[in-house]
Amino acid sequence: MRKMSVSAQALSPYFAKIVLFLRIVVRNKAMTGPQQLIVAVIVVFVIAFAITMIVLNKHANNMISTNKKLVENQNALLEQNTQHKINLEKRIDELEEELKHHIVDEVTLLQEQTRQHREHFELTANMSDEELMNWIDQEMDEKRLYTDSNLTLKTMAKALGLTQKRLCTLFKNNEKYTSLGDYLNEKRLLLACRLLRENPNWTIEAVGTEAGFGSRRTFQMEMKRRLGITPLQYRQSTESVISQ
Repeated sequence: MRKMSVSAQALSPYFAKIVLFLRIVVRNKAMTGPQQLIVAVIVVFVIAFAITMIVLNKHANNMISTNKKLVENQNALLEQNTQHKINLEKRIDELEEELKHHIVDEVTLLQEQTRQHREHFELTANMSDEELMNWIDQEMDEKRLYTDSNLTLKTMAKALGLTQKRLCTLFKNNEKYTSLGDYLNEKRLLLACRLLRENPNWTIEAVGTEAGFGSRRTFQMEMKRRLGITPLQYRQSTESVISQ
């Protein structure tokens, strides 16, 4: 019995209770051996059943807790999805509104451009060639269209609100300029001369590019043809005049 008592200390509380009850049954002299055995078996069965129920109950509580966490996670995920859906719908509404404004702005811009082209057409329709040339000079100087080295008859006509045919005929009949390119290069050269005077630290390439010449060679050839000197010589001459 001493050995049984020592073992009971190492067992769980439930088994310790079984050992304690068995000790009581064994020490009860009023009960015969078979009676003690039957009582002990019944008690052990009852306690084992109780322990089983406790374990099952604990397992059930763990499952309930796990399921509760799963439900909470599902609810949180559902809430996130709902919020994401709300945000997505809100963003779609914003994009639709932005698109409407963009379309309205584009239509307004197109209408304004159409109006301007109509006004230009009405303004220039009854002009003489001399009047039209003066008007083109004014528009070119204000918009500095000639600084675009890729400017063509088509793009210039569109920018001025004129037809290509009218513009082509104008320069074809013009006595001062042999072609549209001749006119543009004169405009570019006038600007280049001013830039050379006003910006002594600029390179020749920078001046030519700013004025609309496609390359330094074109710039030099055009100035040599019209003024008889190179851009560098022109700059040096203006600097000497200023120094005097």
